[in-house]
Amino acid sequence: MKLSLIINCDTRPQNNHAEKMFSGCVNFDFMTEGLKNKISFLRGFDLEVIVYVDKHEEIPKEILETLYWQSDVLIIRNHTNEQSFNDYNYIRALQMASGDIIVHFDQDVAAFTNSPEPINDMIKLLEVYDYISYPSWLSPNPVVDNNYDYFWCSTRFFMCKRETLDFAEIIKCLKDYDYLYQTYPASIRNHWTEHILALISKYKGKGVFYPAMNLDTHAIFSWDRYIEGVLKAMNNWSYEQVKGYIVNTCGGVHYPCDVTATTGSIVKFEDL
Repeated sequence: MKLSLIINCDTRPQNNHAEKMFSGCVNFDFMTEGLKNKISFLRGFDLEVIVYVDKHEEIPKEILETLYWQSDVLIIRNHTNEQSFNDYNYIRALQMASGDIIVHFDQDVAAFTNSPEPINDMIKLLEVYDYISYPSWLSPNPVVDNNYDYFWCSTRFFMCKRETLDFAEIIKCLKDYDYLYQTYPASIRNHWTEHILALISKYKGKGVFYPAMNLDTHAIFSWDRYIEGVLKAMNNWSYEQVKGYIVNTCGGVHYPCDVTATTGSIVKFEDL
């Protein structure tokens, strides 16, 4: 069984504070230590690594070299203002997969585990569900929101079988919102990739599942505040040190799956 690790990146201006939707943390650490982090998370699996970069600003040479040597497929596309550009970037990246299982991350997501078992458990769940998304305190859902009659497949992190993705249908829905909502009615109309995947799955498949948060074995989270160098330090820690930093120094994983990087007794500025 082959896994396709897919990471969508971009080079917007550096920003270490997530401000709102579509304006999350951006740091070149995510392309170097973040790439190493996700490869390490899937250590032991037959793996291909696909990195897709939406290039707003130039990529420093040393970072470009890391991307080149660490990935099997590297796509760098100059940013355009085409309608739904972000959704098309997701779809283009997903189309490159050749593995049996797709593991997708946004660049600002970090993942740690103390064994392959949490990943194996997610793979087994793909016999029951179409998509497995990030661990949630509110499992099997990401949030409690009665306005939605479905839950989305978060592009922050999801896993699926490659055969689940019907690209012709996904693109048709993205190009024609009338078709999307006539074919897949929804109480709230958010026409982004993660919602299109989920709506197709709701009506034709097996749905989306958010497994329970279990920091004793693994952590998958986005940064809502990042400090340069933190990922490099964490990549060299044991899982117990990572867990201690998240829980005791950063205050844990908070809504919906975010961590606020900080310094303290475990990590000090002089260590970064």
